[in-house]
Amino acid sequence: MVKICQILEGQLNFYQHSEISKVTIYLIRHAQSAFNAVYDPNKPDPMIFDAPITALGETQAQQARSEVKQLDLTNVIVSPFTRTLQTAQLIFGNRLPFQVNSEVREQLCNSCDVGSPPHELARDYPHLDFDHLDDCWWHEGEKDHRGISVEPEEILLERANKFANFLKREAIHSTAIVSHGNFIRAMTGIKPKNCEVIEFDPRYDILRQT
Repeated sequence: MVKICQILEGQLNFYQHSEISKVTIYLIRHAQSAFNAVYDPNKPDPMIFDAPITALGETQAQQARSEVKQLDLTNVIVSPFTRTLQTAQLIFGNRLPFQVNSEVREQLCNSCDVGSPPHELARDYPHLDFDHLDDCWWHEGEKDHRGISVEPEEILLERANKFANFLKREAIHSTAIVSHGNFIRAMTGIKPKNCEVIEFDPRYDILRQT
C-alpha cells in the first residue's frame, strides 16, 4: 500500500496510522480492463467503450480483497464505469454500502472513458442507485476524429480539487474510493497500478505531478 507523503510547514510528514493522524480514506484504482490489456499509445485507439475488466483483472481484485479486508471501512464511493463497479463488487461484495459518484470518474482520453447511460447500469447492477446520474455523466465537449470529447487536464484538476474539498467539508472517513489512474493522479500526484491502494488524507493539500 502506498502512503502519501505531504509537505506541511516546510517539513516532510508521512501520514500513517498513529495517535496523531489517522488516514481513513483509501483510493483504489480499478483492476485491469480489456482496454488496458491491449492499449498501445503508438497504435490507434482499440475503441472499447466502457471497458469491462479481464480475467487478470478479476484476479487482481480478488488479491486486493485480502489487503482491503484489514482496513476499517464503513462505506465505498465508486465511479460509474463498468470496470470500477466490477472491481468494487469483487473487492467488497455486499458487505458495505456503495455510493455511485461520477465526480471520481476517469479523465476522458480514450474510448474506454466513454461510459454507459444510467438505465443500462441499473439493468446490470439493480442493487445500486444510478437515478442521480445524467444520461451523459462523462465529459462533454468538442469531439476529435474518433468522436471522443477529450477532457482537458485543467478540468480534471478542477474536478479533483472540488472532490477533495467535498471530502474535507463533509468530514468523510472510513471510506474506500474505487476510481481511476488519472483521477487518482490528479488527487495525489501518484499514478497507481491496477488495484493499487493509496492512503489519502484530504485535510492537507493534494500533490501534483509536474
